[in-house]
Amino acid sequence: MTLPKTCVLDSCFVIDWVKWRKRDSIKQIFSIALMPETALKELATLEPLRAVREWISSGWLTVYPHFRELEDEALEFMLNARTDPRIPRIDMPEAICAVLAKRLGSAVLTENRGILRAYSLRGDLFGRATVLNSIRLIAFLHKNGFLSGSFCELVEEYESDTKHSFSRREIEVVRKDFGI
Repeated sequence: MTLPKTCVLDSCFVIDWVKWRKRDSIKQIFSIALMPETALKELATLEPLRAVREWISSGWLTVYPHFRELEDEALEFMLNARTDPRIPRIDMPEAICAVLAKRLGSAVLTENRGILRAYSLRGDLFGRATVLNSIRLIAFLHKNGFLSGSFCELVEEYESDTKHSFSRREIEVVRKDFGI
């Protein structure tokens, strides 16, 4: 698996990722990050806001301004996803992240189950975009030599730092998908 050099950050991803001691490892893969203004507005706590400010100051992150055209496309994306009852609800900020990633052919980083399920069931909605959550990003970083230690140790460290738990089933699926 190869990843594009650009990623789009969803707020739910950022909220957890910034708590991890190895959060800057993300910059080894993505040279540019974008965060839609609508996703940024969802950040309400100090730690994610500080990290976003730091990333903007370093030039790695750019806030993508709100455009009505992008919102219209995101609404169409949400409606298309809702035609499949297996896909959990996708809200506007997450849909905007997905649509922006689709337009750019970049990766969207999210913990949103609706986006993750839509990607696995209806990849056609995403064009050239790739969708990753934190455990899949950790697997990619590990598999490609950006993080040392065992994958399971890295996941345990992430869970400990962020208080975000993954099911054992999900860990096994990711291990299998990445050949770890």
